[in-house]
Amino acid sequence: MNRWSSYLLGWTAFLLYSYETRGNNKDTCVFPFIYKGSTCFSCTKINSFFPWCATRAVYDGQWKNCMVGDYPRCVFPFIYRGKSYKNCITEGSFFGKLWCSVTSSFDEKQQWKYCEVNEYEGNSFSKPCIFPSIYRNNVISECIEDESNKLWCPTTENMDKDGKWSLCADTRLSFLVPGFPCHFPFNYKNKNYFNCTNKGSKKNLLWCATSYNYDQDHTWVYC
Repeated sequence: MNRWSSYLLGWTAFLLYSYETRGNNKDTCVFPFIYKGSTCFSCTKINSFFPWCATRAVYDGQWKNCMVGDYPRCVFPFIYRGKSYKNCITEGSFFGKLWCSVTSSFDEKQQWKYCEVNEYEGNSFSKPCIFPSIYRNNVISECIEDESNKLWCPTTENMDKDGKWSLCADTRLSFLVPGFPCHFPFNYKNKNYFNCTNKGSKKNLLWCATSYNYDQDHTWVYC
């Protein structure tokens, strides 16, 4: 086998390996995911020039490149350098861009993302939110959480009639949940929660976990 044949064979093997391990870009990011012992609550650039995420809770070679809609939502309030913040900030940003933590404490996890300052994605070409709006025969005036923990909003005065929506800009969000000692997000029975919940409460009272993994640590408080 000559040098060029070896070169082509090597590239073919590399491309096949990349194809087999890249996952399906139609899959969704799973947060948090574990990669080589590290827990990632957001897209990461570990071993890459571009942000990516795993599409399994424990990285098994399945991944995708992160687009703007793949990033997790901001968590407010969050702790940065011992101070609580209720919205996106520029403190500590090298380029002066707004950013937020994706967990309750940046000091603890150091997981973050840049904030989106305009509505994005959805089926309305990223048009801004329109409030109030009619949704399921009710008047709504704030962003709504979907089953995947994304926050979205109607982009017309009647969502029931027009069906148009966008994902909410991070700068539209603010103090949404209780602060310390709650830990957001927290995982309870294999589901992530970004707000207090009454699931599992015998008294039907709102509660939150004080660590990410309630099923493991069983630490919680009433909200």
